[in-house]
Amino acid sequence: MKILADVDTGIDDACALLQLCGCPDVELVGVTTTSGNTTAQQAALNTLAVLDVAGFPGVEVAVGTPRPLRRPLATTPETHGPGGIGYAALADLTSRLGRRPWLELWREALTSHPGEVTLLVTGPLTNLAVALEEIPDLPDLVSGIVIMGGCFWHLGNTTPTAEWNTWCDPDAAKRVFAHFEGLEESQLPVLCATEMTERIEYTPVLLDTLLARCGAAPAGLHPDRPRVDAPQAATGKPVLDLLSDALRFYFEFHHDHDQGYVAHLHDLFAAQVATGRARVQTVATVVDVEAASDLLRGTMVRDDRGIWGRRPTARVVVDNHPAEVFEEFARALATLTGVEAHLP
Repeated sequence: MKILADVDTGIDDACALLQLCGCPDVELVGVTTTSGNTTAQQAALNTLAVLDVAGFPGVEVAVGTPRPLRRPLATTPETHGPGGIGYAALADLTSRLGRRPWLELWREALTSHPGEVTLLVTGPLTNLAVALEEIPDLPDLVSGIVIMGGCFWHLGNTTPTAEWNTWCDPDAAKRVFAHFEGLEESQLPVLCATEMTERIEYTPVLLDTLLARCGAAPAGLHPDRPRVDAPQAATGKPVLDLLSDALRFYFEFHHDHDQGYVAHLHDLFAAQVATGRARVQTVATVVDVEAASDLLRGTMVRDDRGIWGRRPTARVVVDNHPAEVFEEFARALATLTGVEAHLP
């Protein structure tokens, strides 16, 4: 299958990219970036570095919309590190960054393969909102759309009621979901909100298990490990070093915010949904986003009872299976490191 990814490459986006690269039956037809976890420019450089380490240097990467539709630019270095990938040491691949406009990449990918490309969006919906205006038949051209973002019954991770992606660009999110109202259910975007993605709670034990299955020594990460001058990972396999160093920062961030020494891999789950590797249940419902109020900026609402009398605008994921997600991620990394034959 063909995937066009739109990312704001921080740590969980990097895991999503590794998942896509580790799927032998997936063709990554391009990656575009938006500002969110980091700037669109830095996200593109991070993406190039992740793809290079994974062995996919030929995938085209384009810098997308540099800021939200009408809000000031905001990023989260405290969550993903100053460069966006935690403690991972990334090569500077600025010279490889393509100059083709991101929208041209989208248009070519979708029109060259009508009905074959699944669009995966793991950052704010800025690019998708713009593309729906510039490519009006986009819902007819894609095979499907998978979005990571928002929350309903779950506490917000940015404000009491809002998740980062929808808070970052609420105007884009509101515009995107409104665009799909009245379309066939099969054309509605699949939405992976934090009710589901925060169940994908990665731990040092899971990381060490993955490393062992890929033929590397355990990282042995734990909350008491010194942070200052801590050595970089040295597994002997660059892709595993990147993963370990990125996750170490993410574990520390969650620990510092009283969530435990864990990492919520939101975008990894969305990538598995996009590739059909995650078993999920969805419900078609009306989804809308608050974009006018400062108090409730980015708050996402769903109307399962039909009170508004509107047609569904999304298919919301309402069930998933975290253990299977972790197993699939281990298989993807085993493929990337050439040891898939060792897996049961």
